[in-house]
Amino acid sequence: MDTKSLPVNRKDSIAVARLLDQLTESLELEVIGGFQGVGRPVFISDINRPGLALSGYLEYFANDRIQILGNTEIHFMEKLSTSELQHRLEAMFAFEIPAFVLSRSLRPRNIFLDMCNRRGIPVLRSRRSTDEVISSIILFLAEEFSPETVIHGTAIDCYGVGILITGAPGIGKSETALELVERGHRMVADDVVTVRRGREGIVFALASPVIEHHMEIRGVGIIDVKSVYGVGCVRNSKRIGLVVELEMWNETAQYDRTGLVDEYVDILRTRIPYLLIPVRPGRNIAIIVEVAALNHRLKELGVHPAQQLNQKLLNLMSVGDA
Repeated sequence: MDTKSLPVNRKDSIAVARLLDQLTESLELEVIGGFQGVGRPVFISDINRPGLALSGYLEYFANDRIQILGNTEIHFMEKLSTSELQHRLEAMFAFEIPAFVLSRSLRPRNIFLDMCNRRGIPVLRSRRSTDEVISSIILFLAEEFSPETVIHGTAIDCYGVGILITGAPGIGKSETALELVERGHRMVADDVVTVRRGREGIVFALASPVIEHHMEIRGVGIIDVKSVYGVGCVRNSKRIGLVVELEMWNETAQYDRTGLVDEYVDILRTRIPYLLIPVRPGRNIAIIVEVAALNHRLKELGVHPAQQLNQKLLNLMSVGDA
């Protein structure tokens, strides 16, 4: 499977308004200042708590991140005189800041809001705790800035293993997935699979928001798997644990018959176990994929059947030689 030519999409920035759209309900966000600046770009997925910056130390001020203000920062500003706070805020606002987010329904001093309004720096406020605000924003930004690509294939959840089935057009990817759905497994996406790398190098397959769980079966046409088989037979995303490539049987090719050596494919700089399965009349590919999924689960538990058998044979030969 050639993944080197796959185009990788990375967002250079997102607008603060995007954060508002996606997190307003879960974090109960409201805009209390700098309304005109909600279009400001955010370029990085990390956040910052500007306690040191408020104290006057700006040498390593991470100004390009969303700034989180909790009890510590708000109470510190309340202890400063108006002139001192203005002086320190002016030094901070000499840097480009995407937005401020306050937790626990905290209310900043009016001078802070006035300066944010004049500079168009959005000030958002949440009723949630500081920890909740930080974790939600970090997870959201990490997902927004995650690299992703689109692969022509089919993604299926088989025995809890996310399997990405690839191969040439017409090789039988959709038919294999359909038979797996018939056997009780769940489909993620067909034909157009969005693949995204999350935190810690975990790669996910996601259903296209346009195609969703529709599938093209040659001779039948487009079917809606969710409507035909029920909502329990589909899911919107799944971590990819195994890539299975289907290939027309080639008499001259050398196919793996022992499974002693594990092969991998690189997707978004992540190594994923890989199998090449030859297709020809009479082979039930769906059953082979099921066996591959179960065998993969065994390997994850530290059990490698092929290597165990090989070791038994080696032990028998060594006893025979003795």
